[in-house]
Parts: sequence; structure tokens; C-alpha cells
Amino acid sequence: MFSRVGDWYIIKEIKNICFYQNLIDRIGVSYKQKVVMIMAKHRILLVDDDPDILEVNRVLLTNEGYDVNTAMSISQTLEKVATNSYDCIVLDIMLPDGSAYDLPAKLRVYTKSPIIFLSARDQLEDKITGFRVGGDDYMTKPYSLQELSARISAHIRRNMTSDGLLMEFPPLTINLKTREVTLNNHVVHLTNREFDILRLLAETPNVIVPFTRIYSLVWGDDGMCDNHLVMVNISYLRKKMEKAAPDIQFVKTEWGSGYSFAYPPIRNTLRAE
Repeated sequence: MFSRVGDWYIIKEIKNICFYQNLIDRIGVSYKQKVVMIMAKHRILLVDDDPDILEVNRVLLTNEGYDVNTAMSISQTLEKVATNSYDCIVLDIMLPDGSAYDLPAKLRVYTKSPIIFLSARDQLEDKITGFRVGGDDYMTKPYSLQELSARISAHIRRNMTSDGLLMEFPPLTINLKTREVTLNNHVVHLTNREFDILRLLAETPNVIVPFTRIYSLVWGDDGMCDNHLVMVNISYLRKKMEKAAPDIQFVKTEWGSGYSFAYPPIRNTLRAE
């Protein structure tokens, strides 16, 4: 989970600010020491006995930001799934040590990640069998790389939504695993503080969150609340979101109290024309 290199603490796969603060307290990092947080990527397992297909798919998905592992047999697949967590598994059917139709039941012992069959077997009965044994999708070879990527993304998105890892307030999406925020299909690059403020507000739409609660949970400080510090970070957050959606506003000022997450978003009447 974390390691130390000189004066640097490397903390991997942070999922929320409360976990981060508890970890910092546990390892005793002072404010003078340096911390690097490495956010979790979506991890994909590609299974195929053709090394050329594996490499083409691996390069495509890696370039799109995924952490990609590969396997070439049933035994390798089971070994990897038993020791790693994956967000999606793409399976060829005919493997050297058996049929991948036998895999879903065994994989479900370790994971509920979506399974996509990718095979040259294109008969209707093959596809029906793929779904019956536990597959979530079925693609036939030859196939479009862009379509494969789109299907993987759609399945991960659906799975994360059901697990509560994706907060969706169209046109705003907050990915709690990768800590990525998109607004009007544009990525909004936020600092850790800004992201944690947005997430905290979005957890209770249209409910006032007092300055004290924001400061306590985001900064991990139960002492005297620094309202000015909260206001400055809210201002930066708003400016970044306004670049992606200048006509609407999700973060609403509750005068004298704190802030709230407005949904549906309110019209930004203060925007300069």
C-alpha cells in the first residue's frame, strides 16, 4: 500500500480522503515530509493464445490509460485472477489447455468483474453458450479495436455504478477509483483537495454542508475551522468547472453556512459575457 524512498512516501491506489488521512496518521508523516499519491488505474486482463493479438490489444488499451495484464491459457488466467484485482476480463474461447467456456464459474470465486468473450466462433449457438456460462458480452473476430475499447469502457462503467464507485450527475461524472472528473465530456483536472471537496458535496445533493464539516473531512483537522482556506479551494474548483461548463454551476454558496451540491445544476448568472 505504501513505501518510503528517502524523504518520499509513495502511497498507491488511494480511494478516499478519509482512508488517506488515516494512513498518514498511522505511518506518522509530518507536514514537512513529502507524499506522492498514485491513483488507481482500471486494470484489464486479456486472455488469448495468439501473442500477436494480445500485443495489439495490449498496446491499444495501454495507450487509453488502462493497466493491462495478459495470459495465454486457462491455468495462467486462474493464477492471475486469484492474485490480482481486475476491472474487466477479455477471454478468447479456444485456449491450449481447454475451453474458456469453463472459466466464468471458476473466476466468480475471485471476482465479479465483467467478462467479454472474444472469439472466431461466430455461430449463434456459440454466442448463446457464452452468455449462459456467465459471460457479460460476446464479440467475434475480426473485430474493431475501437469497438472493443468502447465495450470494455461501458462494462466497467456499469459495474462501477452498481458498486457505488461512479457518481453521475449528467453532464458531470465523478470517478471515485481513478479520481477523474469529466464535465461536458471534458476532463477537469483537480487537485486532491478540490476533488475531495467536490466528492463530499456530491454525496448529499442539495443539502448544505457546513464549513466545519468540509474542513474537518477534507483537511482531516478537527481544530478551529479555516473558512478562508475552504473558500479559496472552492473558488479554484468552480473556475476549473466553469471552463468546461460556463453556463451551469454545481457548487452553490449557502451564505453564512457553507456550500451545497446543486442538482440539477443552477444557471451561472454571474458568468461574464
